[in-house]
Amino acid sequence: MKRIVIFGNSGSGKSTLAKELGAKHTLPIVHLDKLFWADGSYTTKRPPEIVLRKIDVLKAEPAWIMEGVFGELAERLLDRADFLIWLDLPWAVCKAGLEQRGPSKSVEDSKVAFAALIVWAENYWTRTDLRSAPGHERIFSAFPGDKVHIARREQLKSLVEGI
Repeated sequence: MKRIVIFGNSGSGKSTLAKELGAKHTLPIVHLDKLFWADGSYTTKRPPEIVLRKIDVLKAEPAWIMEGVFGELAERLLDRADFLIWLDLPWAVCKAGLEQRGPSKSVEDSKVAFAALIVWAENYWTRTDLRSAPGHERIFSAFPGDKVHIARREQLKSLVEGI
């Protein structure tokens, strides 16, 4: 596997999993947050045409791990992906992951913005966009290639060992 897409809720462990798989297989990691948000902030979006252009350039690369909550961006990569991983962990696990990580060091990512992220992530199962559990499930179900749905943290270790 040379092209892996990982998606799931905020705090589910996407970045950590990408880091582990990237180190094990010497694959570059692309964080969709860094493509979507401008200048390292979590409050200023890049213009959509710039994001899509960056996705198209990266999509053409021969190897990568791309991770993020952005189902609409993940969808654009799936025709080149070898493997799809959906981290669909319980809210308590995701919330603990977010709290452990804490707010970013960005001036714009204040405690207020972090509190808003917690509320947004908690609604992962009730939203219906492509950044939600129902949206991720639709994408996952439609993907014809190799894929795995992770619903418990314990499954991650065997996934990393098995890939």
